[in-house]
Amino acid sequence: MSEGVLRGVSAAPGVRSGPASVLDRHSTTTQAAILPERRAAEVERARRALEETATELETIVATMRKLGRNDEADIVETGILMAADPVLAVRVEALILEFGRHAEEALREATDESATELSHLADPLLAERADDVRSLGRRAAAHALGVTTLVPGGVVVARTLGPADVADLGLSANGVALAGGGVTAHAAIVARSLGIPMVVGLGTEVLDVGDGEEVVLDGDLGLLVRRPEADRVAAAEAYGTRRRKAREEARAQRDEPAVTKDGRRITVLTNAASMAEVIEATEQGAEGVGLLRTELGFLDAPAWPSFEKQVAFLRPILERLAGRVATVRLLDFGGDKTPPFLHGATGRGIDLLLDSRTQLTTQLGAILVASAKTRLRILIPMVTTPDQVVAVREALQTVLAGRAEPQVGSMIETPEAAHRAGEIARVSDFLSLGTNDLTQLVLGLDREQSKTAPVTDIRVLRLIDATMRAGRSAGIPVDVCGEAASDAVAMAIMIGLGADELSVAAARVGEVRQRIRDGDFATFRIEAEKLLLDQPADAAGKSR
Repeated sequence: MSEGVLRGVSAAPGVRSGPASVLDRHSTTTQAAILPERRAAEVERARRALEETATELETIVATMRKLGRNDEADIVETGILMAADPVLAVRVEALILEFGRHAEEALREATDESATELSHLADPLLAERADDVRSLGRRAAAHALGVTTLVPGGVVVARTLGPADVADLGLSANGVALAGGGVTAHAAIVARSLGIPMVVGLGTEVLDVGDGEEVVLDGDLGLLVRRPEADRVAAAEAYGTRRRKAREEARAQRDEPAVTKDGRRITVLTNAASMAEVIEATEQGAEGVGLLRTELGFLDAPAWPSFEKQVAFLRPILERLAGRVATVRLLDFGGDKTPPFLHGATGRGIDLLLDSRTQLTTQLGAILVASAKTRLRILIPMVTTPDQVVAVREALQTVLAGRAEPQVGSMIETPEAAHRAGEIARVSDFLSLGTNDLTQLVLGLDREQSKTAPVTDIRVLRLIDATMRAGRSAGIPVDVCGEAASDAVAMAIMIGLGADELSVAAARVGEVRQRIRDGDFATFRIEAEKLLLDQPADAAGKSR
């Protein structure tokens, strides 16, 4: 039979192969109700299962703390509190005493009910705890039955997983494939931190995969491949070996600067939206964050996030960056990131914030409070005019309250902004090139295509070159934070054109730093100039 490809969404990068270990395959048989005289004993069996689950989670937390994974340990630790929740205990008891459910059934049903309630909450951070509660129910049910919760190794297939499940698998897991889940859920955060490839949103069809069936999980493309051909399996195994070796080398060399053979120093930062990404990036040598996304946790919110919620999101991440560069991007709502309360809005990024000045000052105030110990930079998304930058600076003055004024930078990610890069640079402290959106808009591609589109297309390249020149003329640094910053070919061109900083995915920090050390700036510059000069005249005309 030919290969079967299931498509989902990438939640943690990497390509792995191995036998599938399938969880959550619901039994079609119904157990007979527990006799009334035995129900009290069944309640006690369920209670012991919850206690054993709490003890198991305490062991996982202690192990993670020994490994220095304190932030992930904090995430898992909330499961201990859930296991002791009196509301959960009451639900389990009622299902057993009133309906005669077996302990494992009652534990699953009670946690499913609690999870459903959480998933309907307006607060997205609380709603994401639904998977954590279901994970708790799965673990407790396994203890009630006296069976192993998860089988390490191979590719774990499940409806959803909680962060404790992923942490328990640790580095022995080849990967995780989920029918549901989300890229910002806690399980995905822990997976990215631990370097476990994960694909979510594969649908219930993934649960048809057989236990022990050989599969290939592609966490870069968001695929699970059944009946993989031999060359695909071999490629996945080779990829895994290379990635493990590269990560080990990156961590060993994290204190060495990223300097080309002929002395050009490049600052390598990371793009992040979570604590786990910051941890992984800094372990691989990132000098800070070049793009901290602030909107992803609020995409399902019913209203603009409050000052308190923004501080709660930012503070733990930025505390990890004490003494380092922390570039916090203002809320980039709009387009494919439009929350319910902005339904129908036509603007994006800074336009939406300037239409709601109170929300702009609220976020600026939250950033200042949460990031007192960092080398703070504020990044404005979707800038098209210098007036927008001036407006943000004016708003910032109203909330400084005696604090040092952070640097303010502009994202150049539209043709309009690139054409006015000189004007924008004069009122900015740094520029950040968003090559994904720029490529998308110039070439007329959708967002997924733009991630792999050639940034070396002359129409895109000339706009990038104009932005680099604008930064040099104004005497300010230029950062590249799109996919081009970590692509082997495009990265060299970006450096050759004059990029001062590269901001890349956490898992790519080490390899990008090594490519810089292996490269020669003079060669990069010659190749970049050659690309600009060798293009046909009609192509150059199209870029204007």
